[in-house]
Amino acid sequence: ADNVQRDENGCFAVSRQEIFAAATAVYAPSYEDFPCLRMKDHTPKAISCSTALSAMDFTGFYFPFTGEANLNVDCPASFLPSTIVHEMAHQRGIASEQECNFIAIAASTTAQSPAYRYSGWLMGFTYLSNALYRADQESWKQVRVLLPDTVVADLRDNSAYWAEFEGPVNDAAQKVYDSFLKSSGESRGTQSYGTVVDMLMAYYG
Repeated sequence: ADNVQRDENGCFAVSRQEIFAAATAVYAPSYEDFPCLRMKDHTPKAISCSTALSAMDFTGFYFPFTGEANLNVDCPASFLPSTIVHEMAHQRGIASEQECNFIAIAASTTAQSPAYRYSGWLMGFTYLSNALYRADQESWKQVRVLLPDTVVADLRDNSAYWAEFEGPVNDAAQKVYDSFLKSSGESRGTQSYGTVVDMLMAYYG
């Protein structure tokens, strides 16, 4: 958290241009552990209608017909690097959302870019923290108070942004996406995103 640029409010302030420019080098350090991920990367694409994506609760998507990784650039940028790595995992033929989330965390946290490393750890913490909260709120509180103010600022900034889009459009989009995931082989639908916790525990444990 201390190695990334921040604004006057203490929030993550690395430019999106810098994040996109570093994207093609992110996976290289992970090839030793995950040689199956090796491929030539192309710079991901920023979507001009990102606010509409936010209304549907999307941070990005992979378009298989063009092979492009498309990203929402309207939402707070702290999760943008790890989200880019997630969409680039789809480019590598990984269909499972839970596997792409795990790969996003594992690859981001070994990247040379401080922005990607931080974003990867932030994504991993979010999944693990949410799981801990559901299982043991007292233990969650003990972990929560240890977070640096900068990390808290980023989490609050992200939560506040997405809270603006809560409503029927968001709910409908999630139902449609849930059905899409199930039809694509994700039997748990959007709940499959929680399975990444098991993968993180197995890999880092």
